[in-house]
Amino acid sequence: MDDLFQLLDEHRSRQRAAPWEGTFRDYLQLVAENPKIARPAHERLYDMIRSAGVEFDEENDRERYLFFSEHLFGIDDALAQVMEYFKAAAYGSDVRRRILLLYGPPSSGKSELVIRLKRGLEAYSRTDEGALYAIADCPQHEEPLHLIPHELREAFRERLGVAIEGELCPRCALNLKERYDNDIYRVPVKRIFISEKDRVGIGTFVPSDPKSQDIAELVGSIDLSKIGEYGAESDPRAYRFDGELNVANRGLMEFIEMLKADERFLYVLLTLAQERNIKTGRFPLIYADECIVAHTNEAEFREFMADPRSEALKDRMITVRIPYNLKVSEEVRIYRKLLSHGRLRQIHIAPHTLEVVAMFAVMTRLEEPEHANLTRVKKMKLYNGEDVEGFTQKDVKKIKAEAMREGMDGISPRFIINRISSSLIREGVKCINPIDALRAVKEGIEVHPSLSEKEKEEYIGLIADARKEYDEIARVDVQKAFFVSFEEEVATLLSNYLDNVEAYLDEI
Repeated sequence: MDDLFQLLDEHRSRQRAAPWEGTFRDYLQLVAENPKIARPAHERLYDMIRSAGVEFDEENDRERYLFFSEHLFGIDDALAQVMEYFKAAAYGSDVRRRILLLYGPPSSGKSELVIRLKRGLEAYSRTDEGALYAIADCPQHEEPLHLIPHELREAFRERLGVAIEGELCPRCALNLKERYDNDIYRVPVKRIFISEKDRVGIGTFVPSDPKSQDIAELVGSIDLSKIGEYGAESDPRAYRFDGELNVANRGLMEFIEMLKADERFLYVLLTLAQERNIKTGRFPLIYADECIVAHTNEAEFREFMADPRSEALKDRMITVRIPYNLKVSEEVRIYRKLLSHGRLRQIHIAPHTLEVVAMFAVMTRLEEPEHANLTRVKKMKLYNGEDVEGFTQKDVKKIKAEAMREGMDGISPRFIINRISSSLIREGVKCINPIDALRAVKEGIEVHPSLSEKEKEEYIGLIADARKEYDEIARVDVQKAFFVSFEEEVATLLSNYLDNVEAYLDEI
């Protein structure tokens, strides 16, 4: 138990980041010492990802970010595109005025990618490197440098190297005038910690019935209980700045299944993406510094792209396709991660079980090869880093270029895990082997409601291919075991022979 208590103590120590409160004058001194604390949201996200470590991938001639390595497998090309977006936005290019839209088949890793960004931001804001400060009584946790008058901002940029963008929100502007007598030095500033649970720096929007869902979920609403006190709906004190876009200021806004949302919700994003402003009915434009990451399935994406009325929003998007993984070794890592929770860990999974079902899953995602002597099995092995008869790793790039939709169709990791889990929980089962797993997958394919008869027939044929691969793997393992056993027997025989020789010589 001591080691568990130690883990808890270390976690508490990391979470107990030093709070800080002071005046705007105090904050300016902090910025002078470390201008990084005033960086915008995209740059903060980019620095957060890099802080976990960066390796150089010589094979693909690009950087590999360790931030994703323990949670997202087999989508390195897509992650490279995501990082291109963050890098360009962090460097201040116009890319930061774009929505990052992730699309792809279900269970390809879109949601997991955004979850990693959110959890990473929360942890990063508790470190010294990721320290973040805001006007203490601002409902949107806004950057204190917004207090600097416009005519002085260029001088501050030259002296501190910090570009100041944006205006005070209506509540802060009113407080500065009435509570602090327009003395910016008196405005209180505090350190904040990004937290989705506490609604600080992370907003999340999920579309629902457009007839009942209110735009206030995004931009806030009037506080009817305060109208009598302050006398007007346009008084900032009578308005709740608690919409998801308000909450996400200084951090990240997640738009789940974005393209299923009603058009009026999407139009709010036009102004936010391009002008970095939130429009409400009672106030002028409200500045917001946040990274918008949306994700959707391919069906909605294709429908959206075909709609000519969506041109304005398309122009404000950076789209990244997130396909299924196409490497067997990475697919096995996905399964191990998904099976690492709960009581399923207590049931033994025989060697090669996950590898064999991963072979089947990957083959369903591959397009039929154009080369006469290239099969799906060979292609699967090539993508997994193996050379096969007639092809080497030098051919992989060309083969992939000929199959533009690979990874966008096929069986998902979620389906495979569902079938393995159904096999594991059967009465009396203490172990599952590759044949059990393939049988469970076959049963699931046969009753899959969204597969056509042709697809079912094709997939069952691929199950047979995976079974043949397992037979070969098992044959090689038996041979290895035999040779190992043979070597042991020879060693024992030699040892006995030498003992006999020694005994014979002792008697002479």
